[in-house]
This record gives sequence, C-alpha cells and structure tokens, in this order.
Amino acid sequence: MPGWQMVCCGTHFREAGAVSWRLRHPNSAELAWFDTVLHDGVAARIDAVEDHHGDSSAPLTEGTVTSIFTLHCRFSPEPVAESGLLTSVVTAEKWNEDLDDRHFAGFLISVLAPKSIRVQGRFSTSSSAGGDARRSVGVFTL
Repeated sequence: MPGWQMVCCGTHFREAGAVSWRLRHPNSAELAWFDTVLHDGVAARIDAVEDHHGDSSAPLTEGTVTSIFTLHCRFSPEPVAESGLLTSVVTAEKWNEDLDDRHFAGFLISVLAPKSIRVQGRFSTSSSAGGDARRSVGVFTL
C-alpha cells in the first residue's frame, strides 16, 4: 500500500499481527524505484506488492507480519538516488511524519504466509505446497 493509500483508507497493523491482503507481483517500475532509492539489492527480495486501489482480483494472502520498516526518501522532484532510509517500527500507523528532508514513502514488510506458487503470472496460495514462506511485501509510493 503506498504511503498515500495508508492515509486514505489503510488501517494500522503491527508486528506479530495477522493480515489479510490482496497481493500482486511487483512490476518493473516499482522494483526500479526501490533500486533507485535504496540501491542495495532490496528490490530483488520483494516478491509482492499490496495495493488498496489495485487489482481487486489479486489473490488474498493471509499471514503474520514479522517485520515492518518505514521508508523515507528525498524527492527533487523525482526520488533521489540512494536517499532511502529504512527504520524498523513495531506498528504501521495511518499517519507517518517526514524525517527532516526525507518524505514518508511507505512500508517494507515481511509476512510469514503459506508458500505460494505462480499461476498465470499471479501468486496463488497452495495448501499442497506445505510449510510457510517469508514474503517481502513492498508497500510504497511511486
């Protein structure tokens, strides 16, 4: 969920809390955005994006939040390369303050969820996959 979506229609969530989100595969522009802002390989670990105003047919994923980071970066007017700052938090609040000249851009979250398989370019939860998998969910603003 982009930062503006959290303000618009998001609800707070917390570490160790249960979530139920429609997750979709990140597109190349979203991953490039992360590579620009963080520039440390974080984008390669993001396997899903939650978007409240996105594809309502995206598969529903239920899981437990294992970590939450706020993401702040500079804009001039585009995101400034390597200006991203990740800060660990216990609760994702609806309102998030800027940090000096870095603006709140969203959250990077890890969720422990049932293993998923790709079906026709989408994630689909499969009970036959067995076990759980930690998923990195990018929820951010472009």
